[in-house]
Amino acid sequence: MQTGINWRVKDQVIVITGASKGIGLATAQVLAARGARVALLARNRDALNDAVAAIGGERALGIAADVSDRTALAAAFDQVVAQWGRIDGLVNNVGFPFARRIEDVPEDEARRIFDLNFFSTLFACQLAIPQLRKTGGGRIVNLSSASVRHENEFAHMAMYSSAKAAVDHFTAELRSEVKGDGIMVTLFSPGAVATGSIANFDPAVLPGAMAAWLEKGPKFDGAAQPEAIGEAIAACFELPPGVAVEFMEVRPNMPMPKLLENEWEGETKQ
Repeated sequence: MQTGINWRVKDQVIVITGASKGIGLATAQVLAARGARVALLARNRDALNDAVAAIGGERALGIAADVSDRTALAAAFDQVVAQWGRIDGLVNNVGFPFARRIEDVPEDEARRIFDLNFFSTLFACQLAIPQLRKTGGGRIVNLSSASVRHENEFAHMAMYSSAKAAVDHFTAELRSEVKGDGIMVTLFSPGAVATGSIANFDPAVLPGAMAAWLEKGPKFDGAAQPEAIGEAIAACFELPPGVAVEFMEVRPNMPMPKLLENEWEGETKQ
């Protein structure tokens, strides 16, 4: 980490969803190191406690909440304002990938995918906008996925990619609506990242998805580490007021044999 830099994000209050691990935690760590105060929202209280301890309680606040539940999310935002008096930025990081053939997706899973990957972003933006207006503007960064634009990220990801494609269009409309309030909106699209998301997948469908993925070729562009993505997201907060990164896609560029995430160890750090 560079020293002696007057970071623009210093002393800002940034809310980050899905922040107990992976990209969200990495982003929180970078922003806090630059002097921001970060509110970490996630469901796992123990993981949040560990994350806050790693960052430091003077800069981090952990709030256990299901961010797809608007009522719970509103209470979390109220807690942030009660703690620090304001909100200057929001990172909608929640992403919950699933792989399953379209014809086999059960209704409850389809709804849960959209709850987590789209509606959590909608609700957080709705709650953040009035707070950002009070401070004269701010920044919202919504995380999409490179799977919206690159079919070789994995196979059988139609529902997840569709939910993230909804985030893409929603973010474009949001940018137009709030630009006059001084609120800058970024669509951030990460490629494959080593975050442990393989644990979300139904192990019964993984062999079929893997076989379909291999049909597209034996290699893919690799996987980035969360810290690299966190640095890139934090950079979106370092522009002058009135200037925004409208779209950023950060993908690995280190071709490697196609493996499941639990087999990536060593391959992603070449």
